[in-house]
Amino acid sequence: MFELKTNAEKYSSDIADEIRLFTAFESDISVELSVSDFLRCRVEFDGEVREYSQKAPEGDELTVKRLTKRFLKLSVYSALSSRYGDLPWGSLTGVRPTKLAYEWLKRNEGSGLQKYLTETFFVSEKKARTLSEIISAQSPYIRDLENSVNLYVHVPFCDGRCSYCSFPSADINKNAALIDDYVSCLCTEIRSVKEIIAAEGRDILSIYVGGGTPSALSEEHIAKILRAIDVGGREFTFEAGRADSITKSKLRVIKEGGANRICINPQTLNDATLAAIGRRHTAEQFYKAYDEAQNAGFIINTDIIAGLTGETFDDFRRTADGIYALHPHNVTVHTLSRKRGSELQEQQLHCADIEKMSEYAYDAFTKTYRPYYLYRQKNMLGNLENIGFSLAGYECVNNITVMEELVPVYACGAGSISKKITNGVITRHASPKDVRLYIEEFGERFRRKSEFFRG
Repeated sequence: MFELKTNAEKYSSDIADEIRLFTAFESDISVELSVSDFLRCRVEFDGEVREYSQKAPEGDELTVKRLTKRFLKLSVYSALSSRYGDLPWGSLTGVRPTKLAYEWLKRNEGSGLQKYLTETFFVSEKKARTLSEIISAQSPYIRDLENSVNLYVHVPFCDGRCSYCSFPSADINKNAALIDDYVSCLCTEIRSVKEIIAAEGRDILSIYVGGGTPSALSEEHIAKILRAIDVGGREFTFEAGRADSITKSKLRVIKEGGANRICINPQTLNDATLAAIGRRHTAEQFYKAYDEAQNAGFIINTDIIAGLTGETFDDFRRTADGIYALHPHNVTVHTLSRKRGSELQEQQLHCADIEKMSEYAYDAFTKTYRPYYLYRQKNMLGNLENIGFSLAGYECVNNITVMEELVPVYACGAGSISKKITNGVITRHASPKDVRLYIEEFGERFRRKSEFFRG
């Protein structure tokens, strides 16, 4: 914990985010800003004072504010890194470093990105190089998107909750009486949203059924949802994250329903860790589910997490090596984060080997795969990232376009969030997270959502 004193009140939350990058810092800190022909920042902590200055920015009010904020954050980063050392992503605190990269490339005709990142934000050379690789991998998939939308369908049920999870979901066993009504409302919403998309002359680029754990539903309910979607010839991902929810017959229903991609996410191949984080399956069950999905002809994604509580570097290495040996089409390597709404929210996370784990995963998977999307979250171990790797030609368009916020998202179901993009400005519409409320107020809530889409 720390106490921040600053006269730059409108930037206080940004300054605090910068300080939080340095998890070892626990002290009082003063950040004072003065503005004239120069911006001057005075940073004081533990009796030490560091001062920084640069010429005051020019331009419109928004530009001046943005560059002043950047100066303050860089000043704080410089002061704290002189004590605690540099961080892999330097002073960057945003969720999407790629967004910053795209903005730079647009202004500078595609040149100088890595130098810009390392010299302006103190990003490490390896992370800057990774961003360049991701931009290159994404380039074939971000053209001709003007009339495209993504369709997202949320199934907010799961058989138990993992300790790190913050997604809106309800215990499927405790809410069994609501499932019929929920699926009925969801299917009505899906069909209505498809009508809106068609009326607007838009094309569905990709479909993603997520949760929760959609595969926790019965075959009958899964089939009903997929019949409502009924959009052929598109990238279509079905989330079947927990191996204990997967059966051959469910996989057949999912495949026949049009899905061509599936996510099976072990998170770790260590049985003791699986039990500790609340996943009710073993590594052996994951391998069985993986084989069955492979035999069914799906493009497969698997997720693993670096820094799970209690895991050593050797534990993580065995998981990464085990997944690499399977040769799935996509692998996403997450760094454990203390997310709001998760069981870990109030815990202080620590993993001495987190950078070593991240480096190992990157070096191991890039022997065969290439990184193709990346995002970051607050309160991540080691100020690191989540990064998706793909075999060439199997990149997930949904992951790219959602993470880069390139196309609108028409989202259905409790807890889902729809996004519109108008002249580069993103607006959102959230459905209620509570399943019962979603059902009871379905008509009025969907009327408002329709107005949002058509507005």
